[in-house]
Parts: sequence; C-alpha cells; structure tokens
Amino acid sequence: MSPLEPLAPDQRAVVALVLQQRRSYDEIAALLGMPVEAVRGRAWAGLSSLARDNGLPAEVTGPLADYLLGQQPERDAEATRSLLAESAPARAWAADVAARLEDVAPSGLPEIPAGAATAAEPAAEAAAAAPRPRPARAAAGDPPPASSRLGGVLLIAAVLAVVAVVLFLVLSGGDDPADEQVASSPSPAGSATPTPTATPQVADTIALRSTTGGKAKGTMTVFLQDGRLLFALEAQNVPPSGERSAYAIWFTGPGDKARRLGFTNPVGEDGRLGIQGPGESDLADFPKLYSTYANVVVSQETSEDAERPSRALLSGKLPKGR
Repeated sequence: MSPLEPLAPDQRAVVALVLQQRRSYDEIAALLGMPVEAVRGRAWAGLSSLARDNGLPAEVTGPLADYLLGQQPERDAEATRSLLAESAPARAWAADVAARLEDVAPSGLPEIPAGAATAAEPAAEAAAAAPRPRPARAAAGDPPPASSRLGGVLLIAAVLAVVAVVLFLVLSGGDDPADEQVASSPSPAGSATPTPTATPQVADTIALRSTTGGKAKGTMTVFLQDGRLLFALEAQNVPPSGERSAYAIWFTGPGDKARRLGFTNPVGEDGRLGIQGPGESDLADFPKLYSTYANVVVSQETSEDAERPSRALLSGKLPKGR
C-alpha cells in the first residue's frame, strides 16, 4: 500500500503533486483554479494525518509541513531548521512524517537537523519510529472530516485533467479547444470512442435536474479508464425525441461559452436516455473541457446548426460551476 493511501483523496493529490511532480503550492493553485491557502491547508492536513499527535499546535506543524515539502523560502527554512535543532517534539513530529514520505519522494526530503541529546529525546524519537496504527473509522453521528471524499475525488479529477491538458497543449501547439467552432455532425457523442478495457475509476458524479419543472432526471458519471477521461450519461422520464428533434449534450458557461459534445440516440416511449462519450473528435480535448466549463446541459434540438442549447431539459454543475 502506498504511504499516502491513508490520506483523504484531496490531501493525497496535493502531496503527490508536490513530492512526485515537484510542483509548488502556487503552481498547484494556478493549475486547479483554487486559492493558495486551500492548497496549503490540504498539504498541512495530509502531513498531520501521517504523524502521531504529540500536542504540537498547527502554528508549529504547519511550517514543519511546508519545510518537509520544500515549500519554504530559504530564510524561513533556516528558521525551521533552528526550531528542529532545538525542539525534540518538533523533531519527533518531522521524523515521523519523513519516515512515511521517503518512499514517495524520489528527489528526497529536506534534512532534519540533529538536536542536543536529552533524556526525553530517545523515547520521543523511538515513538516516532514505531508502527503507527491505522485511523479508526468514524462512528455513526461523528462529524465528517474537514476534507470531504467528494472534494478529493473532484480534486483528483482536476489533477488528471490538468495533466491531460498540458500534454494536449504541448502536442497541439497551444490551441484552445474552447474557441473552436462546434461540430455540426449529428452523430451520437459516444459512438466513435474506442472500447476501454481497464477497470474505470470514478472521478465525479453529477446530478442532472429538470430545468422545466418536469419529472426528468439523470446522472453524468465522469471516470478515468485506460488513461483517458470519459463520461457516461443516463436519464429517465425524458419525453420522446420525436421525428424532427433530437437530444444533444452540451458543456456551457461561464458566460456565453457553449460546446456541443454530440447528439444522443433517439429517446422512445420508455423515456430512457443513455450515452457514453466523448466522441473521437473530442477525446483529446475532454479533460480541458470538463475542467473549464461550468455546466452540463441536455437539450432538445431541431437543427444540427445550433451553437447553444435551444430547449434545455436537464442541467448539472461541473466542478468550475460549483
């Protein structure tokens, strides 16, 4: 098991980006579109969950976490090294965390200075090196942890999207798919997607609610499979599509942005709509589309040339719209 496995998903994603891709807090914040303090808070919470609680306040363990992750300027790092040299509890906390991170830090971790030997210090350092029990499951009625599993899933999905976007921009020369003209083909969005083989890893589940007050409802599931970000959308109680209309899937917002992902197969009297995608033409762009648009919309269209949803039936919020 990875040493990071016990961490909440969003904490694990941030710590992995820092240690394995050598990203700074500022870079992660810019890539994921979130405040730097939110990134730092996840890093602090993640490292704190790896260390045995020895009563040190967050005002101490926070800078220690920044130091171990290489996120302090040299002047602050020097002050932290002085603290570690003088404080056995701080040194024991840092040693506890470092022992668990060394296997996932290919470039190594900052040095933990040796301190003056005291009678109490060997016991503290021995306790830091002892096996640490796994956290117990929360009992019914306990308050939820500060870092939610859904938030972690979304953050991991955003990380996957960022990696794919970087690759896309490098290979394509930097063109922004959001600025391209929408495709006019009425082919179903998922019809050209290659058949995946690996077990899917769900990244996000988006509830689709009626925009007309009707009974229609649905779910869009975004998942990673075979190294690609894909989606599956299904809905119930959808009015039959009719002879001269079809249902389309869109990403929209912020503002007037709209991108049609394709048309679904006809909806019959059973009112069930289902589609998988994206199509081949959107496969490379999909991670960036997912991370930069605000909403997913199912609309009823009577023309292949529509550039925005004509008659929206269902809508849900993408991570940027939440």
